[in-house]
Amino acid sequence: MVDQQIINQIIEILLSRITTEDQELGRFLIHDQYDNLDSRVVFWAIREKTRDLKETTLTDLENFSDIEVKLTLSPRGFFEDVLKGKNVPYWQVATVMRLLQSSDIIYDPRGKLDDWKSQAEHVEWQPEVIDLKRQTTRMLLGRVKNRIQEDMIADAYIWLIKAAEEAICIPLMNQNAFGLGTAPFLLDSLRNADLNLYDFFNQLLRISHFNPARLSNARQELELLADRLFQQHMRTDREMWILSAFVSINESELRLNQSMDIRNNGETVSVASRLFETAVGELWQAFFLVAQSPRLEVKLDPWVVASFWTWFGGTEIDEEWLKDKMTFINTLIES
Repeated sequence: MVDQQIINQIIEILLSRITTEDQELGRFLIHDQYDNLDSRVVFWAIREKTRDLKETTLTDLENFSDIEVKLTLSPRGFFEDVLKGKNVPYWQVATVMRLLQSSDIIYDPRGKLDDWKSQAEHVEWQPEVIDLKRQTTRMLLGRVKNRIQEDMIADAYIWLIKAAEEAICIPLMNQNAFGLGTAPFLLDSLRNADLNLYDFFNQLLRISHFNPARLSNARQELELLADRLFQQHMRTDREMWILSAFVSINESELRLNQSMDIRNNGETVSVASRLFETAVGELWQAFFLVAQSPRLEVKLDPWVVASFWTWFGGTEIDEEWLKDKMTFINTLIES
């Protein structure tokens, strides 16, 4: 946990660096449920001239070398398009709402960020966005079906989990929940919103199949594989997928270590369990990202699929098991 006094000092330093040329509208200090465990501080800065999202880790804060300080630069349109109800990607809506609902304004010279927070209270998921989730789920279930027909059970299992991620969002979106996205976000949202879906997704990720040693070994194997694939695919369409996977790999390691520290110190078991589930969710996310190979006909790298199956697979996952889970996912599509 980073002491509030230190956070204030970091804020003062960063705000002192803002120049007129930056044309900055304001800054947020972002919070999450693990603030009391992490030695990092996360900021978002919204600027007029910025065109795309750009996340950086600040390395020039000499007095705070033991603290990870992240700063994401964002164009104002990234937020305003969501608040105006424009047709934007699902992940953008979820990200903007999550940020506006779990952040403190630390710089707002024109009152624009405060206005955004007020507007966010009235944002709802648009029906067409929810319907797009249904269409995406159906497409992914089609891939599951095709892989089953080709007796590619491991590939089918990967697409099944991805289909479940999409489908589970539908009932949550109907409740106007915004804490959605990757597996860790879904697990957190489902704990509070729907325990039946939480149990289903937990079983689908086979979290009980892992212990700390197994999870650590799986992560290390994937990290080596990802590094080798990155060297092979630099400056190709796979490069960004693999770079994104490294973020999840590192997050999985962090959450696993935190979980073990809490258990070893005899602290709250429920927090340790939540951290461990998050670590497994991040590992799954990393496997999915590394496996993406758009130029292959089946879209998944067979080497990554084989590694995934080693750690997540099992004899009980067969054609009937997959079809049973597909049936349940179809009920979510129609909800």
